[in-house]
Amino acid sequence: MCVCAKGIHKYIQTMKLNAFYIAEQINLKALRQTFSSALLLENSSELFYRIDDSAWCYVFDYGVVAFANMSDVDQSRQLAYLQTFLSNPLPEPLQEHLDLLHTPEQALEFGFDQLRTPRLDDDIIRVALLNTAQSAALDYYNQRAEALLAEIRQLTQQMEEKGAINTSRKNMVRYIGRALNQKNRIVENLYIFDSPELTWEDENLDRVHRGLERMFELKSRFREVEYTYKVVEDNLAVLREFYLHAESSRMEWIIIILILIEVFDLLISKFV
Repeated sequence: MCVCAKGIHKYIQTMKLNAFYIAEQINLKALRQTFSSALLLENSSELFYRIDDSAWCYVFDYGVVAFANMSDVDQSRQLAYLQTFLSNPLPEPLQEHLDLLHTPEQALEFGFDQLRTPRLDDDIIRVALLNTAQSAALDYYNQRAEALLAEIRQLTQQMEEKGAINTSRKNMVRYIGRALNQKNRIVENLYIFDSPELTWEDENLDRVHRGLERMFELKSRFREVEYTYKVVEDNLAVLREFYLHAESSRMEWIIIILILIEVFDLLISKFV
């Protein structure tokens, strides 16, 4: 899958970087045991590989795989291979891309989905792939947040039009569970939006990271997703209270009816 030495050949002028959100989770431990390419980085959440002297692959446990300088055929082959290690794969992967141009005689520059860099080595590739992967992950989180918001709109519309929620207790609990699980998943993966350690002591890498972060609008997009989940959470609190009140009222009526039946039976027994 990935990485070439620090002194990467200058004849590489342009390369395509593609990130795919393919599943809710990738089993990195199992992948590590079977994948034979040169491993440049390994931890509990990331695997960074070299395919050959000019191709890279970066796999993240939160469901994203990113490729640098690989053909569409090779990318498809690797995506097919990864299917064995996926949990809850998406029917259609979400894709993000970046064009990386090696320009030795020019200054660092960021364009629309484009990075121009006078330096090109493993670390630059890794930072570029990392930010591209984060962008793909945010696309997925945003889709899930919007889907939850659409569901809750249906419920609030029922409240407005009918004064009641036309759903079973089981469906309500399922909806609350989906919302909470998705929010917890984002919280668990908040680390992906922190600066990677390799940028802490390398000013050039830090500029690349911050520039790509701004170009992909990662922080503002994350705040939008966070706000959407806050809206969902606030609505859930209202719906939960409404539903509990409805359940409580129903129970009260059941108790009243049972008492009336008992009184009725007592009266019948006295007069019969």
